[in-house]
Amino acid sequence: MLEQSVLIFTVFLMIELSIDVFFLWYLACGFSLILSLWFYYDWKLAHQYEALRSKVIYHCIKCGQIYAESNNNEESDCPQCKFTNGRLRF
Repeated sequence: MLEQSVLIFTVFLMIELSIDVFFLWYLACGFSLILSLWFYYDWKLAHQYEALRSKVIYHCIKCGQIYAESNNNEESDCPQCKFTNGRLRF
C-alpha cells in the first residue's frame, strides 16, 4: 500500500513543464490573485462607507453645534435647539 502511494506521488511530480509555460502560469496566478484582491477590497470599501457618504453636515448658527443627518435635504432642524439650518458646502 505504501509503495502504491509513493508511486502515485512520484507520478504527480513528473509532470513535464517547460520553463516558459511555468513562468506564464506563475505570472497568471500572481496577477489573478492581485486582481481578485483589488476587486474584493474595492467592493468592500464601497459598501462599507456608503452610509457615511450619504450623510449631510449641518452647522447651527444659533447654538454652534455641528451635526450630521442621513437625509439629503437642504435644511434640517438642530437636535439641540430645534433651529432650522442650511447644510454646509465645501
